[in-house]
Amino acid sequence: MINLTPLLLVFILSVSQLTVFDPANQTAISVEPQDSTKTETTYDAEKDKTIIRLAPMEISREQGKYVSLRMSPSFSFPGRQVVTPSIIDFELQTVVRGRLRTDLYVVFMIDGEKVFLSSSRWAIKRPVPGRVWMGERLVFRMPYETFVKITKANSFEIKFDAVTFSVGETQKQALRDFLTYMKPAS
Repeated sequence: MINLTPLLLVFILSVSQLTVFDPANQTAISVEPQDSTKTETTYDAEKDKTIIRLAPMEISREQGKYVSLRMSPSFSFPGRQVVTPSIIDFELQTVVRGRLRTDLYVVFMIDGEKVFLSSSRWAIKRPVPGRVWMGERLVFRMPYETFVKITKANSFEIKFDAVTFSVGETQKQALRDFLTYMKPAS
């Protein structure tokens, strides 16, 4: 008998986009392959709402008390027809050695210009098994125009109090690619 597992794996990896349907939640999730930016699309039939999200992408490792920093922007619209969003939920996920600060001050620096955004934040206990570290999710309500500015910027940095994280070219390209999902099909 022939083992078809390797052949099936090659076929799955060669497909340009994989769509998975979850009948329990009535959602379809499409995920792009590993070598490109992963974008997840979820449709909630009950709410008649679509959410498009860039999978968490690492910005930095080991800087100051921060073990890692990831970003994951998303936007939503009613129905299934893409509508250019007015607000992007720009999520940052951190892993921190020790305790979190209650008065964390986050500033986005776009080509040297300071941008302040409102956010929601919550802690994640022990995000790394076996370590006494804390995690945190911060979701910033970012205007669409600010997101476009980021995609066109020469430099983009995120400053957590005294620690500044420079967003690399790979991550900026992922944001530019994600921007294409925000435009309705003509």
